[in-house]
Amino acid sequence: MEIYGLSLPVTLSPFNSQSAEPEKHNAADHNAYCPLMSVIYAVLSTFSIGLSDFFASDVTKKARASEVTSTVLLAGVVAMAVAAVFWSANPTTSDLVNGALAGAANGVGILLLFVAYSRGSLRSAAPTAAVVMSGVPVLWDVLVLGTSPSTITSVGLMLGVIAIALSSYERGTSDNGSASLLIASLAGVVLGILLILLSYIGHDAGASPLLIQRIVAFLVAISVARATGPRIFPSERSAFIVSFVAGIFGIAAVVLFVLALREGSLAVVSVAGSQYAAVAVLLGVAIRGQRMWWWQALGLGGSSLAVALIAIG
Repeated sequence: MEIYGLSLPVTLSPFNSQSAEPEKHNAADHNAYCPLMSVIYAVLSTFSIGLSDFFASDVTKKARASEVTSTVLLAGVVAMAVAAVFWSANPTTSDLVNGALAGAANGVGILLLFVAYSRGSLRSAAPTAAVVMSGVPVLWDVLVLGTSPSTITSVGLMLGVIAIALSSYERGTSDNGSASLLIASLAGVVLGILLILLSYIGHDAGASPLLIQRIVAFLVAISVARATGPRIFPSERSAFIVSFVAGIFGIAAVVLFVLALREGSLAVVSVAGSQYAAVAVLLGVAIRGQRMWWWQALGLGGSSLAVALIAIG
């Protein structure tokens, strides 16, 4: 310790050693608490994405994908503009640049995903995009950043990707369905890049980078909508409202994903947050009366087990 500029040795008394022990326990508890909260945020993000895709997939059958995308991202701009008033901080230039780049990836990725929905089914396109989207950050985290997850976490990551693939397979995929899966795969690559860019936004950046991210994505979407058709938004009021609601869930998913990244690694959060395909399948079965094959049920169970293993690991 230091007194009046003099360094003195410190001898721990029994009282000091007793007080140091709880600090070790508190540190261990905190280290265990952070990954758990990361998984919780990621799972909440999964449900938000699943709900967003469920609402949007119906509208893409009635309106152009670019119009739905523009409305979804407009909702995100409005929501983040309000959040920015209460969630202020000191973002760096790097945070803002990464937010803008993430916005470009977000706009292109969602547009491709909604095109896939319009040409195929939600049950096949959503899981396909999810598999690729979760794989890109895992490869980045392991190969580029050199992260080494624990054995249990690694098993959970592999099981999670397999579970997503199981829930995506459907019998008798037509040529149109094959094109949908290809577009969904491209969407997954772009959205995987989006997750990587979001991971580089600082913890103290606040809402500004996410607001910029949504604005850039919205500008990309309306540019495509204007270049490919007469309208930016769906002409039917009901389609606009449903798309806007989907956008609220979509931006909630982004915020929850960023919060999850504060407590966990990119690979873990990406796989845990990419189980939204299971949510989409369950909603399709429960609300639309779609059939669930046995392997899809196995995939849903695998998703739950994967998230549990990631949380334990």
